[in-house]
Amino acid sequence: MDFSELEILAPAGGLAELEAAVEAGADAVYFGLIKLNARQGASNFAPEVLEKTLAFLHQHGVKGYLTLNIDLVQREIGLAARTLEAARQAKVDAVLIRDAALLELMPFFPELAFHFSTQAAISSSAGVWAAHKLGLKRVVLARELSAGEIRAASGVSGIETEVFVQGALCFSCSGRCLLSSWGGGHSGNRGTCTSPCRVPWKLPKGDLEHPLSMFDLCLAEQLPTLAACGVRSLKIEGRLKSPAWVRQAVTLYCQARKGTLDKNELDQQTTNLGAYSGRQLSSAFFTETRQKITGEAGRPSNPEWLNQSPEEAPKTHNRQLAISLQLDERQGTLWNFSWNEQKEVLRIPPQRIASSKRATSIQAILDELSASPPGNLKMQCICPEDLREKLLPRRCLKTVQNALQGFLRQVSKGAEGTVRISLPADLNAFLEQDTPRCNSNKRTLAELPDRLRLGQEELPWFREYCEKHPETKIVYTCIPTTNSSEQEYRVILQELAPWLAAVALPQVIYEDQLAGCRQLLAVVRKAGLTVEVNSWDTWQLAQEAGVTLEAGPGLAVLNANAARFLEAKGCRCVTISCEIDSSQLEELCQKAVTPLSLCVFARPPLMQTRVELPQAYAPENADCFEDSRKIVLNPRREGPLTVLRPQQPCDWRSLKNPRVRVAHLLLDVSGSANPAADLMHAENFPFLFNYDRKLR
Repeated sequence: MDFSELEILAPAGGLAELEAAVEAGADAVYFGLIKLNARQGASNFAPEVLEKTLAFLHQHGVKGYLTLNIDLVQREIGLAARTLEAARQAKVDAVLIRDAALLELMPFFPELAFHFSTQAAISSSAGVWAAHKLGLKRVVLARELSAGEIRAASGVSGIETEVFVQGALCFSCSGRCLLSSWGGGHSGNRGTCTSPCRVPWKLPKGDLEHPLSMFDLCLAEQLPTLAACGVRSLKIEGRLKSPAWVRQAVTLYCQARKGTLDKNELDQQTTNLGAYSGRQLSSAFFTETRQKITGEAGRPSNPEWLNQSPEEAPKTHNRQLAISLQLDERQGTLWNFSWNEQKEVLRIPPQRIASSKRATSIQAILDELSASPPGNLKMQCICPEDLREKLLPRRCLKTVQNALQGFLRQVSKGAEGTVRISLPADLNAFLEQDTPRCNSNKRTLAELPDRLRLGQEELPWFREYCEKHPETKIVYTCIPTTNSSEQEYRVILQELAPWLAAVALPQVIYEDQLAGCRQLLAVVRKAGLTVEVNSWDTWQLAQEAGVTLEAGPGLAVLNANAARFLEAKGCRCVTISCEIDSSQLEELCQKAVTPLSLCVFARPPLMQTRVELPQAYAPENADCFEDSRKIVLNPRREGPLTVLRPQQPCDWRSLKNPRVRVAHLLLDVSGSANPAADLMHAENFPFLFNYDRKLR
């Protein structure tokens, strides 16, 4: 392709940024509505102005791409469908998606083009083939790919590729970060990432540093190479950046495409562009640079929704805020927030009180909240008498204040983000169909898990466990390598065969692993085993091999519609996302028509990365490092990646909830230094991830 034909795709966090992109000569602009897009911190666009916005873009010969690229919870399916209908009526040029539930809805919108977002984690030509088979028109490739890998992925006929060329980089592989969610329920997979990779971390005896904070990306000099790779679109990251920055970035890439800048001018303009974030610029992964590309936090750039003042709380005619308290079944406290018709629950687990001097009563917390209510709202506090003197650690006051302000911010966006539009009758009937629940979903929380996930490092231990629990089957994670042979795969799978439920493929796979993966799948097919797929890349390979499938945590779901679609695509069981909170889990199980698997013990991979950590933090030199919130990460090598797992596991084994019904309960001991001790030890107050708080 002549690189003068490359599409320049600009970010638009709001109207001013969109207008700046058009004025600077962008060929296309991507933006999100107030809800359901991966940049909730941006101003975004109200549904009411969508048609007007597209008319403005088309009047100037510019395409408009709508981002609908988050994991959806059950209650958001209707809103997502109405958003697609609004996009169809407004003549949106394409919709960027991640959730499999939207793949299920694609046939109802033949006028719309669908693109896989980078959040869909397509990292090889196999994933692009999968997207083509699923009916998508374009794939935004994972950000960590090299030029050679991009060339291979862009060689699939009938589908376009899009590549990030400017802006912030993620330390984690695209679509594979759980760190923000782990630390406070703000999920990068749902558009509310708090950028914990940018904060300081430290070794046990070290100083604060920024080992996870990436340099910024700049490929302005690489346009001829990108064109030669077969890329169609050049994507500029920056929906949280200013109109001036967007204008400057688009201008730079338009000039670079025309070839009107000499090297000195190009260098000067890229340097000026990089000054916005205060971080160095790098070609990073594109040129296979994976060392010495972290270390600079840059200037503070917290999303505006984190800094929103209480005075910016939602305003309506009622303005009545209520808080009511009760105990849960574990003697923790439930703080029920309500504002008009909006409701939310904050769960504070049972707390150890080491000293009454460091504690405060619930009554004192309520008094403090009433004295300074957010946004000067009228507040009603309802608390049983026997709870008023219950003591909690003083830090719980801040927990409640933050949760309350977050609730009000969410309500504010919720009120103005509703899409009021009628759906076509056939789509409405499809969404409201009454389908019988799956009979396989019989297990509930607190029952004995029937599955055990482990990898190569945990194999020496598993026999001991399985002998004591003969009903347990294992899910074995096998990472294909370039030097493994079919014979090696055959030997290990024959040894494990009596206990195997499934052979799990990795969540991230690159071009040089495809041959090894195909070899492994050939052995699996001959042995009649089941394969757990964990990406669209591995789904495609498993489809080609003709093996029995299940969907693992790499294709995990937050809604029953996505599970149903995956089942229709051959997955006989689908994994529930470990990010899910209790109410979302109950809603999913209530709607499920697909056999489900739920992990009840794990140290999930919070980050998976190709970046070579600074030497002191590398797995061979560091057992762990932590941030100011005492989140401790353990780095280790898993195949070609460095994986950061939490030192503290998530443990749901003590929970009871009859509304949760699944086919399989799973223990995951991947990354455990001592699986036997892990599973024997039951903490009085285990970490529940998002179960006892709200996933945002």
